[in-house]
Amino acid sequence: MKKINLLLIGFGPHAKRIYYPICKSNSDIYNIQLTYAVDLEEKRTDITKFLAEKNDEDTKIYFIQPQNRTYNKLSSIVEKKLNQIVDQHKITGVIISTEPRAHTMYGKWALKKGINVLMDKPISTHENISTDSEIPKKLLQDYQMLKKTYIAAKRKYKRLYFSLMSQRRWHPAFKKVRELIKEVNEKTNCPITSIQTFHSDGQFRFPSEIIDIDYHGFNKGFGKVSHSGYHFLDIVTWLLEAGENREKSIDNVDIFTNSLRPNDFLSQINLSDYGKIFPNFKKYNKYSQKKINIMSKKYGELDSFSSLAFKHGNQTITLASVNLIHNGFSKRSWLSVENRDLYKGNGRLRHESHFIEQGPFQAISLISYQSNEINPKEKKNLYNVGDEYHLDIHVFRNADLFQEWKTYEFISIKDLTGNIMDNRSRGHQEDARRKAVLEFIKFLNGEKINPTSDLLDHERSTQLIYGIYKSAANRFNKKNPLINVPFRRTKNKI
Repeated sequence: MKKINLLLIGFGPHAKRIYYPICKSNSDIYNIQLTYAVDLEEKRTDITKFLAEKNDEDTKIYFIQPQNRTYNKLSSIVEKKLNQIVDQHKITGVIISTEPRAHTMYGKWALKKGINVLMDKPISTHENISTDSEIPKKLLQDYQMLKKTYIAAKRKYKRLYFSLMSQRRWHPAFKKVRELIKEVNEKTNCPITSIQTFHSDGQFRFPSEIIDIDYHGFNKGFGKVSHSGYHFLDIVTWLLEAGENREKSIDNVDIFTNSLRPNDFLSQINLSDYGKIFPNFKKYNKYSQKKINIMSKKYGELDSFSSLAFKHGNQTITLASVNLIHNGFSKRSWLSVENRDLYKGNGRLRHESHFIEQGPFQAISLISYQSNEINPKEKKNLYNVGDEYHLDIHVFRNADLFQEWKTYEFISIKDLTGNIMDNRSRGHQEDARRKAVLEFIKFLNGEKINPTSDLLDHERSTQLIYGIYKSAANRFNKKNPLINVPFRRTKNKI
């Protein structure tokens, strides 16, 4: 029985932590082989060392030379090499885990080759998207291009899957919340009337790091919304659909965004403050406050607060707020980030909450708060507030109106899943990512699946991220930050 061969494009911290171990640990179970990986020449030492530490002599690496590095269209040399890899090794699935500016070009290439795709969020982003009012529309153009290419490829190759890694769609707690919303909607015909979503990365970046660090950085004119922010825009659209019907469908949304940028952050905690908190800060810091202010003037957003009104025509159906912060509670207490994992390390902690109302019938609160960094060896007190696996759902219903309902129900993540991936999992979000990867692998194995996060289901999420960046860029340029955006679903699915 021949192995199903996978190609991994982008071998950074996220791929090392998620895709690589999942593929390797399930190689025999699901008959898969991580055959080839692609990354930049500048990452050669890091990746070679990583594979050596894993005693991995099977995974081959293609390193892209600096002169062939592109974002919008593959260089002919890179495309030729990728085609050779696919043809020679009979690659049937590709995982795209590059920085988001490169997502679209790799996705388009794979679809035209008839290769199944699992791609990180967001679908795309662009340099200076947070400060140039003309650039956000490229997000819509990117999506429409991929959508058109995907539909054409599905007609040609018949069995093809493009999955987007929005792992909360696989997460048992969010699936439970969606079921609760749908249940009340079917009983009352009431949609979600309000939703408040909040997420904090809890990562503490020092002033010179904001200038110098590219990884999940801000120095290319985009930030939080293009990093983890897409997850929350997507989960809002996904939950809204559970309370929609033809009579109360949503077809447009008003968006109003405020952003906090590096210069604002340095007004909150200035260089003098850092010096008092960290005695050796002056030796570590590279730049004066004036130079930082000049250099970071057009940097991307650290925090983004958006007010949204989802509407049917002129009538408001759902009021929402999506508040996304990078600059939040952290456990960092050291100066240097050298040799530290910036993906899920360096003091980074997650705080997340979702408050949902369905008129007078139901209120749902989902909260997940960490107080310490994940330790995969720790198996005690995982589920309390502040602990590694903490996630609680509180459900309130009008039981006086419907006797079969409970007035109050408490649900812990431990009630929904008992799966703690020994030596691999660092939280329930990573368990959800694992489910996403395994769904993709099962599809490659020929199993019939009901796609959880198909590219064609992300048109609305793309419209939201476009509107938020358009509003933010308009505000930056002293234009009207109130944006109205169509909120349409893809109809021509195959």
